[in-house]
Amino acid sequence: MNIPPLKSNFVAVGPYRLSMARAGQGPSIVLLHGIPTHGFLWREVAPRLVEAGFEVTVFDLLGYGDSDKPVDADLGIAAQARYIVDALEEVGWRGGYIVGHDIGGGVAQLIALANPNVIAGLVLIDTIAYDSFPEPGIARLKEPAWDDILTAPDFDLKKGFAKGLTRGMVRADRVTTALIDAYERPFRGVEGRGAYLRAARALRTEDLTSRMGAIETLPVPTMVIWGERDVFQSVTYGQRLVEAMPNARLEIVADAGHFLPEDAPEFLAELIVKFTTPSQGA
Repeated sequence: MNIPPLKSNFVAVGPYRLSMARAGQGPSIVLLHGIPTHGFLWREVAPRLVEAGFEVTVFDLLGYGDSDKPVDADLGIAAQARYIVDALEEVGWRGGYIVGHDIGGGVAQLIALANPNVIAGLVLIDTIAYDSFPEPGIARLKEPAWDDILTAPDFDLKKGFAKGLTRGMVRADRVTTALIDAYERPFRGVEGRGAYLRAARALRTEDLTSRMGAIETLPVPTMVIWGERDVFQSVTYGQRLVEAMPNARLEIVADAGHFLPEDAPEFLAELIVKFTTPSQGA
């Protein structure tokens, strides 16, 4: 596709800066990543949404990607939802669709709960829900021993990222050195690995479990999409959420894992376009 790249910028949220990229014109779609990814996750999805006639905004959550990585900020999903809401207000966002993957899906749920009148719809991709997070590989990083392990000068975070991507994707041919490098880059070096540790440790189950009763009653049109072979987030959580919400449906994608935007970007973009375009929806 011959589509100009999204224009990157920074938006101030209190004392911090969030990295934001935007392109296109039309109804708005906001894309939110999970852990340990950043806006790069959407590089093959966003252009297809722009081509379909949408304005697309991609954020790096605070502590991730090119956004600031403060040592003293709350990086839990409830706080991340507030940062994104503030950032959208700062850039004059008037409403639209919120798409979230992994913890970004949890952030999206909380944004919709706080601002249901400006949310046209939710797309939750292999999302956290209820008490599904942090998953064991992330939860163990709360153990004190990881302070010394992860911040050791010779620790190779790329090996961990390679393992996670390999487990979380069906298309093993796409787990290249370049892909691993792209996801590891924001957390490179001792300071970067410290930032990764802070982001992982900030994930608190209660940020979402305390609000699930209200989320289950959200009338916002919602599409929950799941990779059939997701090993990090069980599809049973997606099924439970869809059964509870009054206006939700579930799409299961065969031959795809947790990192659905990597495994099936074209098909994922098609699902989003159909859901967000009334004439093409259900």
